[in-house]
Amino acid sequence: MKKVLFLFTLLLFLVGCSSLDPRASSSGSIPSQIGDSSSGSELPDFKEWTTEKINEQTGYEPYTNEFFKGIYLTTTFHMVEPGKTVGTHESFPNQKIRVQLVERKRDLEKIKMVEEKVLTDGEKLRVQLPQKTDVLYTYSQEAIGENDEVLDTDVAVFYVPPEEFNARMYTGKDVYQEDDSLEVNVENWGPTLLQFGKPYVLEKYHSGSWRNASGSQAFEDIGYRLEPQNTFTQQIDLGSFSLSSGRYRVVKTFHAAHTEISVQLATEFEVE
Repeated sequence: MKKVLFLFTLLLFLVGCSSLDPRASSSGSIPSQIGDSSSGSELPDFKEWTTEKINEQTGYEPYTNEFFKGIYLTTTFHMVEPGKTVGTHESFPNQKIRVQLVERKRDLEKIKMVEEKVLTDGEKLRVQLPQKTDVLYTYSQEAIGENDEVLDTDVAVFYVPPEEFNARMYTGKDVYQEDDSLEVNVENWGPTLLQFGKPYVLEKYHSGSWRNASGSQAFEDIGYRLEPQNTFTQQIDLGSFSLSSGRYRVVKTFHAAHTEISVQLATEFEVE
């Protein structure tokens, strides 16, 4: 499966405690997956849509560069939180501007007009989204002439994802040698983007509980954004931990972008 991710920060991060420290034991139940592959709602790949295609689908006039800066020309699709203010924040004191927020179906067919306003006093071009999730909108701004003709248009698509997390984490195989490279895969079933970093905790099952087996580690805190229906793979050098044989797991933390969801996933393996 194609891997799609984005890096968004770079720092130094420290995690972990002393190896097999009984004070570092964690709860026994951390799932390897939440949801399933059929749970994530499907969306067209709006990232590849041009302004011209969106205008054609929605019936808006083309962008002419007569008034607007074309802020949405290169990025026409945006995932956002409910209630967020969207728009270009441009202002035109001497020009009539019509702003519209329209709720739409997945093919951009109009469902209803959420908000429409005509601005004549140089107000900032922006609207606030409703407090709804799993909904698709177009935001548009049009410069209107003296005879109500459209002189310029800027349009973008905004999607507010549901409060939903569907993903799994799994290893490349079930049994490893103590000096192997462990392959950890994260599969995002959508519909939200997943945000996470390099940090992880390696734990060993010992005397009825899971205990930290990776000690204190320094990580480059490189953040990743994993798109729906894609997989990310992280390699972990087991030889750097001097592991004994037994049952282990890797624990990582994930956040569903543009939601309040933050969860841990764990995947188990054996060391011979």
